[in-house]
Amino acid sequence: MKKVITQILKALAYFAVYFIPLNIIVFISQFIYGYVESRKMSAAGASVEEITEYVQANVGNATVIALLITSVLVILTYFIIEKVKKTSLAKEADIRKASGKQIIFTVIGAVGGMFFLNFILLFLPIPQEMMSTLQNGLTNISTSSLVLGIITNSILVPVMEEIVFRGYIFSRLEKAMPSIVAAIISSVIFGLCHGSLLWAIWAATVGMIICVVRIKSGSIVPGMIFHIIINSFATITNAIPAFNDMTEPVLIALTVIGGILLAVYFAGILTDKSSAKKKADVSVTSVKA
Repeated sequence: MKKVITQILKALAYFAVYFIPLNIIVFISQFIYGYVESRKMSAAGASVEEITEYVQANVGNATVIALLITSVLVILTYFIIEKVKKTSLAKEADIRKASGKQIIFTVIGAVGGMFFLNFILLFLPIPQEMMSTLQNGLTNISTSSLVLGIITNSILVPVMEEIVFRGYIFSRLEKAMPSIVAAIISSVIFGLCHGSLLWAIWAATVGMIICVVRIKSGSIVPGMIFHIIINSFATITNAIPAFNDMTEPVLIALTVIGGILLAVYFAGILTDKSSAKKKADVSVTSVKA
């Protein structure tokens, strides 16, 4: 029982390193952005309603910058913590070499996931209000430039979140409970950090899918690849209006193809005979050496 409590407390501590700075930095950045823009527009004679509407529509600029800062800060903090402990970030977060087969199936699963997980929502009986909160959340982080969006949402955030959730949190929980339970808990926490109910369910589902290859490979590298592909799709489709004009037959076809690719991913990963334990002895740092 003592071991269980210790590992849970460690998971909570590492989560706090991510969660507290994230909320503080996002709040400060949005406050500063709102204040500066309000002063400028007020001086130009804009009404309170106009100022509020503009700030709400463009606050994503501040949010993306806040996520960029948070991602770098969290990774740097983990790096410093491990240096103080005389170990390494790669070892503690399970950034290890994965097999070529696992990487290939991960890419297949990510391509399938970016179609299936996004388009299936359009065909489910989901209340419009819930769909709107999801779309507003995506729009909120896509109002920045495409380049900044790709750097932040498509690269830095996925890498940082995989280190936090599948690296530190999952691995600590797995030492205290069965892998499937650790996967469910870490995925639920991951989902709740994404805001509205629908977005939370969507993110938790992605987290569970990533946990499949995480458990089998003993590495978070495949999950990083999966996460980067999924986020890149969201970033690009929100930046390019043409993606919103696809016809229903095309959406149905892509959803079905995505589902098939996801099935191939699960079949390939679950039947992979590679030993996660064996791979756990090889870290990225040792491979580079």
